[in-house]
Amino acid sequence: MDNRDSYNSGYNNTDQNPGHADPYNNNSYDPYPPDHERQPIVPLKHSGPGIASFVIGLVAILGYVLIFFIATMAINESIGVLTPLQAEEIALHPAVVLASLAILVGLILNLAGGILGIIGLVLKNRKKVFAIIGTILNGMMILLFVALIVIGMNMM
Repeated sequence: MDNRDSYNSGYNNTDQNPGHADPYNNNSYDPYPPDHERQPIVPLKHSGPGIASFVIGLVAILGYVLIFFIATMAINESIGVLTPLQAEEIALHPAVVLASLAILVGLILNLAGGILGIIGLVLKNRKKVFAIIGTILNGMMILLFVALIVIGMNMM
């Protein structure tokens, strides 16, 4: 064993560990990759289909509320005290027919919004907040529509 090895005792010996960074040695290496190899950290963007799903869900909910109030006001003005025969004629009232068609259009919007929300959920490297909220909004509206149909069928 020579003097140099006993003096350094492996602490500062760059010959034994050539990859080891030595603070006292000018031949140290940079522990980070060069600037041209570094990937910049980019914040995630919101998913486009998720935002579209969220907007469609909000528009559909506002549309349902608006349809309900307009149809209620139109029927209330044209109909007074109802007899059993007049109750059947309500189904043919133009406000009820238009409200029914508008609700079907809203349901189609909810189906499209639900599909867009699911697409937004499966996209990688995107924020999923709007996709989750949009999927929940549209799914709840679809479930409420189905529940309304089931309740109506049970009342007959």
